[in-house]
Amino acid sequence: MDALKNILNTMKKLNKADEMVDVFQSASPVELSDEEQNDLSQMIGDFQRAQATKYQDLTSLQQQVETLNQRLAYLTAMFLTIDRRLKPLYEILQLTLEKGDVLDQRINTIIDSLRSGKPL
Repeated sequence: MDALKNILNTMKKLNKADEMVDVFQSASPVELSDEEQNDLSQMIGDFQRAQATKYQDLTSLQQQVETLNQRLAYLTAMFLTIDRRLKPLYEILQLTLEKGDVLDQRINTIIDSLRSGKPL
């Protein structure tokens, strides 16, 4: 059983090219029964499928990040366009408010003048 664990641990090591190290070259020679060989083959297959899934998940995640970056760029451009259009509207509203204040002061001056009977 220890030999089987050693073989599995050796299989998990990856070389620089992210490929499986040849198990049979680095492992010590051990006689395995047919059942153990089948189990070992199944474990190797499961491990390789898990590795392939990890790479697919990474690719999917990279695509999601790229999509989010594109959406963020679009929304930023849209926000800047809205901001550029709202700035003149804000200035118009501010000037309208100031104009209203000036007109209120003039009307108050006229009302005060009429009440007091003094000419403007």
